Amino acid sequence: MKVIQLPQIDVSPLESLQGDERNNFVGNNIYGLISAVLGQEVAPRITGMLLDESAVNFSQLLTDSQYFSGKVFEAHSLWMNSQGKAQ
Repeated sequence: MKVIQLPQIDVSPLESLQGDERNNFVGNNIYGLISAVLGQEVAPRITGMLLDESAVNFSQLLTDSQYFSGKVFEAHSLWMNSQGKAQ
């Protein structure tokens, strides 16, 4: 699995944000990375899948490149399978 290197992200706002504000903060920080690796066509879908997944640890998602990469490629694989497309 390719590891997507995360930039240094200040995750302290996560403690005070909730709901849509929290999702927007996380989404704004990961969308560009996902788009750069998987393309603009699927980036909105994959970002949305990660934000909707209750089992995703947002703090870890923004600070741990291995965790982030695993979740991104897992979501991409699920989406591809749902579209009937093989990787």
